[in-house]
Amino acid sequence: MLRSQVLPLSLLISTLLPAIANAEHVALPDMSVTTTAGERVPYALPQSSLSSADSGELFKKLPGANINQNGPLTSIVQYRGMYADRVNVLVDGMALSAAGPNRMDSPLGYLPATLVDNISVYRGIAPVSSGIETIGGTVKAESKQADYDSSDEVEVHGSLNSLYASNGDTRSVGAVTSLANQHHRLQLSGSIDRAHDQEFDGGDIIPTEAERDTLGLAYGFRLDNTEIDFDLKHLDTGETGTPALPMDIMVIRGETFNTGIRHTLNNGGEITARLNYQDVYHRMDNFSLRPRNMMFRQNDTDVLSKGIELVYNQGGWALGFDADSAEHNADISDPTNAMFFVRNFNEVERDRLSAFAEWTGALSDDWQMQSGLRLTHVTMDADDVDSSMAGMMMPVATLRNNFNSSDRSQDDTLADIAMTFTRNLSSSLDLELGFARKQRAPSYQERYLWLPLQATSGLADGKNYIGNVDLDPETAYQFEIGLDWHTPRFAVSPRVFYHHVNDYIQGVETDNAAAIMVSNMMSPESGTPLEYDNVDAKLYGIDANWLWALTDHWQLDGTVSYVRGKRRDTNDNLYRIAPLTARTQLSYIEPDWRIGVEAVTVAEQNQVSAENDEEETSGYAIFNLSGEYQLSQSLQVEGGINNLFDRKYRNHLGGYNRVSGNEDIAVGERLPGLGRSVYVGLNLNW
Repeated sequence: MLRSQVLPLSLLISTLLPAIANAEHVALPDMSVTTTAGERVPYALPQSSLSSADSGELFKKLPGANINQNGPLTSIVQYRGMYADRVNVLVDGMALSAAGPNRMDSPLGYLPATLVDNISVYRGIAPVSSGIETIGGTVKAESKQADYDSSDEVEVHGSLNSLYASNGDTRSVGAVTSLANQHHRLQLSGSIDRAHDQEFDGGDIIPTEAERDTLGLAYGFRLDNTEIDFDLKHLDTGETGTPALPMDIMVIRGETFNTGIRHTLNNGGEITARLNYQDVYHRMDNFSLRPRNMMFRQNDTDVLSKGIELVYNQGGWALGFDADSAEHNADISDPTNAMFFVRNFNEVERDRLSAFAEWTGALSDDWQMQSGLRLTHVTMDADDVDSSMAGMMMPVATLRNNFNSSDRSQDDTLADIAMTFTRNLSSSLDLELGFARKQRAPSYQERYLWLPLQATSGLADGKNYIGNVDLDPETAYQFEIGLDWHTPRFAVSPRVFYHHVNDYIQGVETDNAAAIMVSNMMSPESGTPLEYDNVDAKLYGIDANWLWALTDHWQLDGTVSYVRGKRRDTNDNLYRIAPLTARTQLSYIEPDWRIGVEAVTVAEQNQVSAENDEEETSGYAIFNLSGEYQLSQSLQVEGGINNLFDRKYRNHLGGYNRVSGNEDIAVGERLPGLGRSVYVGLNLNW
C-alpha cells in the first residue's frame, strides 16, 4: 500500500519544518582537510545510539550501504548492490577470510557493536591503495584503541559500553582498559553478547538466539620516528541461529594476530610494514537449534590465512606491495551415521600477490587528482574430493571423478586503474568525477563447489549451486559524478554512479545432467540447480547524505540510497539488490542531552531475479526513537525504541526461512523484519 509513496514521506519531512535561525554550533559532516568543502575520506559513520549487538546495523546508516542478513550475527556488507567477496571489508586493517562457506563468520561478525570505534566507507570508487580486489568498494571497521599519553607518567584509561534490548532479550557489554604513557600503551579488551530468539508482530523468528565472546590484547611502542604495535584477538561464537541458511552456528572459534611497524624517514617519507595471521575453526549443524528432519548434517570447516603489507609514502606518492594466502577445508558428516561423509572443500588455497602505485596532488589551482594502478596475481588450487555417496549414487561418482580429473590449478592476473578528480567550484561547493577499471577473481566457492549444495558465500536463495573451475575474473568499468555542498546551516552530498560489469559471476541453470540428478534426489524442492557462470551485468543508481541545522537546537539529517542491478545479456535482474531506501532523523540537541525520531522508509522491490526465483517485497516505513543524556563527564545513558509502532514488514535482504516446524513462518517464506524493541545502554569512560 505504501509502495512508491514511501520515499517522498521521508523527504517531505524537511519541507514541513521552517528554518528559524542559524545553528553553527551543531556539528556538520566532517570536512576534508585538503579542500574547503567535501567529505572526509573515507566517509565515516554518523554519531548514533547503540541499539543492537550487530555492528552491521551501524553500517546501514551510511549512504549506499546495506546488509544481507542471514541471522543475528551474520551481517554481510552490501554496498551499491555488490556484496560478499566483491566488497573489501577491513577490520582493524585486516582483510579477514571466512571460515564458513556461507560467511556465517562475516568480517563484521568479528567486531561487536559495543567495541566499535568507527565504521567508514570510501564513497564510490575506492582508491587502489585501499586494498586488493575492491570491485565493490572498501569498508573500514575499526575497534576502540588506546591512545598514547603525553608524558612519562603511566595513566589508566578505559571505557565500558553496555546494552539491553527487549526484542530477543539482548544483553551486550564491551570493555576496554589501558595503561599508557608517551612511549608505551598496553590494552585489554573484551565483550559478551547473549540473545534469545527474536520476535516480530506475529510470532518468533526461530532460531535467532545468539552467543558471542571476544577477548583482545594489544601493545604499542613509539620512540622518535618509529612506532611498533601488536594486536591479538580471540573470537568465540557459540550457538547462534541462521534461519536463512541450511545450518546454524554451533561454534566459531579462533584467533587473529596483527602486527606492524611505521617509520618516518629524514626526507619526510614514511615506511609501513604489517603482518597478519588468522586461524579459525567453525562447526555448524541442522539439528541442534531447529526441529530435526530425516537427514542429520554437520559441517566442520576451518580457515588459515596469512598476509603481509609494505607501503612507502612520500610527496603525494604511495607505493605498496601486498601478499596473502588463505587455506580452506570443509567436511560434512552425519553424527547418526559414521559411514557418511562429504569432503566438500579439501585443502583449497587462494593466494594473492599484489603491487600498486598511487599519486595524489594538484593538477592546477582548481583541480585535484588521485590516480593509481594496482596489479594482482591470484593463484588457486584444490586437492581431490570424495563422498561416501559416490559408492551408492553414480551421478555423485561422476561429479567427483570429473572434478578430480579437472585442472584445478588456476591463475588470474588482475589490473585495477582508478582516477578521481575534484574541483572547487566555490568555497562551499566541490565537484567530483571518478573513473575506474576494477577486477575480481572467482571465490573458492564459485570455482570449487563440486557437489550441488548451498555453500554459496551466504547467498541464501534456497537454490543448490555447483562451481565452475574455468570461470573468468569479473571486470567492472566504473563511473561516478558527485557534488559536496556545505553551508553553515545545510550540507548535501549526492553521488550518481554506473558500473558496467563484464563476466559478472552469477548462477545460471546448469545443463550438467549428473548435478541435476543429485540435486533432485537430495533436495527436489530447490528446483534446477544453478551453476556459476560468467554473464554481463550493470549496476547504476544514486545515493546522498544530507544535514540541515534548522535552529540552534533542531537538526534534520539523513541518507537516500538507490541501486538498480540488471543482466545485460538477458532481461533478468540481479539477485538480492537492496530497494530504494531513505533514512531521515529529526533531533533536538542540548549540550548534555539529545532526543531524536528517525523514519526509515523503504520502497517496494519488484525488480527481482527470475533466475533465482526471487520474490518481490512491498514498501514500508518504520519509526525509531532515540536519546542520550550525559549524566557526568564520564557517564552517559542512552536508549530508545526501534520500530515504535511494531510494524510488520519483510526486509528484502533478509533471505528465506529454511526452518520447518515454526507455525509463525512457513518454510520458503521471506523472513520478517524485527518487531518493536525497547533498548537502554550505559557508557562509562575513565
